[in-house]
Amino acid sequence: MRTKQLLNEGWQFHLGAIEEPMKTVRKAAAIGGLTAPLTNEEGEVVLTGAGGEHFLRLIAQGERDKGLEILAGTKLTGSIAEKWTMVDLPHDWKNELLYVNEPALLMSGSKPDGIGYYRKTFTLDEEQVADKQVFIHFMGVMRMASVWLNGVFLGDHYSGYSDFSFDITELVRYGEEGTNVLLVKVDTTTGAEGWWYEGAGIYKEVFLEFLPEIRIDRLETFIETTAITEHQAQLKITLGVTNQSFIDQRNLRVRASVVGQTEGFDFTLEALTTTDFTYSQTVSEPKLWSVQSPHLYTAEIQLLLENQVVDIYRQTFGIRTIDYTTTGFYLNGQRTELRGVCEHQDFGGVGVALNKDILRYKLLKMKEMGVNAYRSAHHFASKELLELCDELGMIVMNENRILESSEWRVAELEKMVKQTRNHPSVCFWSLCNEEVIGNTPLADRIARRLTAVLRKATTQSLIVSAELLNPEGVVNESYMSNFDIKGVNYPEAGVNGTGLIAVKEKHPKYAYLSTESASYFSTRGKYKDAGENCQTSNFGSLYSMVLPGERKRGEPGVGGTAYPEEVMQFLEKYPFMGGVFLWTFMDYYGEPAPFSWPGISSQFGITDTVGFEKDYFYYYQSKWSATPMIHVMPHWNIEGLILTEDGRTEVRVFSNCPEVELFINEKSYGKKQAGKEYTTWQVPFEAGCLKAVGYAANQRVEDFRITSGRIADVTINERYSGEKYRLFEINGVDRAGNFVPTAESEVVVSVSGGTIIGLANGNPADLSGYNIQEKCLFSGKLMVIVQEDEGIEPELSTWLKVSDNK
Repeated sequence: MRTKQLLNEGWQFHLGAIEEPMKTVRKAAAIGGLTAPLTNEEGEVVLTGAGGEHFLRLIAQGERDKGLEILAGTKLTGSIAEKWTMVDLPHDWKNELLYVNEPALLMSGSKPDGIGYYRKTFTLDEEQVADKQVFIHFMGVMRMASVWLNGVFLGDHYSGYSDFSFDITELVRYGEEGTNVLLVKVDTTTGAEGWWYEGAGIYKEVFLEFLPEIRIDRLETFIETTAITEHQAQLKITLGVTNQSFIDQRNLRVRASVVGQTEGFDFTLEALTTTDFTYSQTVSEPKLWSVQSPHLYTAEIQLLLENQVVDIYRQTFGIRTIDYTTTGFYLNGQRTELRGVCEHQDFGGVGVALNKDILRYKLLKMKEMGVNAYRSAHHFASKELLELCDELGMIVMNENRILESSEWRVAELEKMVKQTRNHPSVCFWSLCNEEVIGNTPLADRIARRLTAVLRKATTQSLIVSAELLNPEGVVNESYMSNFDIKGVNYPEAGVNGTGLIAVKEKHPKYAYLSTESASYFSTRGKYKDAGENCQTSNFGSLYSMVLPGERKRGEPGVGGTAYPEEVMQFLEKYPFMGGVFLWTFMDYYGEPAPFSWPGISSQFGITDTVGFEKDYFYYYQSKWSATPMIHVMPHWNIEGLILTEDGRTEVRVFSNCPEVELFINEKSYGKKQAGKEYTTWQVPFEAGCLKAVGYAANQRVEDFRITSGRIADVTINERYSGEKYRLFEINGVDRAGNFVPTAESEVVVSVSGGTIIGLANGNPADLSGYNIQEKCLFSGKLMVIVQEDEGIEPELSTWLKVSDNK
């Protein structure tokens, strides 16, 4: 049967170049050095037979090791120097580097590229590998990866956004053969894939998989929904079987149990071949996968040899149909407005070394805002992400990294489509993003090839491209015909003119989608621009996306590519767009527009880098949530507010209630019918309590801000508890326990029953670098990420370095 062995713990790591092992060698399995057991590790550098031993001694006057050096070029000496450290996976070494003021690195997060080496030893029992194929899987390595095992070069992998594996069945050592040695070189100096922070290192799990030689082929096993009627669903089921043994196999039977029905096929299969079986099945009264009710089924597929079960494979899937027309997106026949966000894969404090708990936290925070769709920008979505989106009911736009048809790019795309086609969440495949070659004959030729690969592999996803249009709306019709949907980035933005409308008028039968929108600048907790600190106002910045320095309201790109209100008004005016994917849900490292140094992160996010909500989180929530809610901004400390000459300041309220009322120290400033986008007042600043109340039918909701004193202490709130990791929110408070929204004091943090793996505050100009012991609050807050010890409740302790002072 199938088994798996994790290799996530106990890696040796070296940052910087070392003497690189050979990739070609004169004799088999004889590279040696750090790719083989060292003096203190069990096992020979090179396993040699009796004849080999004799020959080696003959050519080197009886010195066997010298013979290896002469004949094979084996490096017999290798050592782990002091610069090697112990790390566990996932690991992003770039996250731990200092920031550098280098213009060429600004977009990618102001941290240098480099080379790192990872080394891991492990042992295997003979029983583990008997009659099995052994694979080693790397779920994510950023970036160019070169892998050696036991003196053999296994190969290179070019992309940091796709998993890869090697068949090591014959190469692993087991039993008395001694220690297995795995060496991985990771090189980010060969060129970036993205223009944002990408991280560096083995940032996802590594594991061994032991598979039966005769087994279910998971890449060729998939379940499609072909039709849904009122009481039935039609499924098309394909079962892949492979025989990787060296003999023909007879008396085989594959048996599938899908939604309570069992089907089987008897067959023979030649050695080293693969086959598949396809059949249809009707499901009565199916439970459909949807955003509101993401029901999942599990199919169990058994392979029998001589009536004995030799393999069991379980495949999760959902029953649903999708369609996209000139009126929008339809899930299970129901029009569903896409309320989406775009997202990179990093997170404050840990870089790209995320775990499934942090991913779940991000997705739950999105759903709290009302999000129902996720665009994996601009790369393949990870296995963990898709599993969570299946479970939580999040529609996914999976994205191909780049519009190229080189052999390895095509192979990567085909592999990733096959790996993800059983995920009901994957409703869209985006072929590319803002390619400058888009709408050219070259792009047409490439797109024709890639869309053919996609359509051959799956019928369960719609194909889209994310394009930038010129104001005149000039497109290449042949290129655009490759896609099911014409994706348009920032159609609402003034800098793009009326390009979309021009295209729509020329091509009314095309289906359109806003694949990327907004890019609105804001710094959490800030209500006026402060360029020297790379801070932008939540009321709307005067910095521009396309022009230098502070500008006037209404100039091109001021406040970002487009204001959130412009995005929502555009969708209301043009409902044929089907929905929107906002850029982005969270701030991410790199791309610090509208600033340069010392900016180290973007400010496009609806939350900061750790998910602390900015004010416009609640704007979108007021649009996308049916539960009565209200949010008032700004904070109510005079520090950081803009006051008119007569002492007045703007108060803005987001609410989905039909009527709202504002109070200062219990004095009402009047009820108002809620504005279409928000409701605003100009009121005199008066220290105390600012409160907004929303009225909806028989319900009343309220939100308030308290004028605080100086910080005197901090509070600890468990923001999220996962399977292995917890997120703790640290808040600065005054002597009365009121939150201090302007606090920036330094906090020292420690934990018992766990390990701190990251601290982050969301400050877009925080140059303090990686630290898991102390960090300053920003706008009163700090996030602590803790990996808990097994079976122990983690307990956090804090010490405020400066109080009543800042």
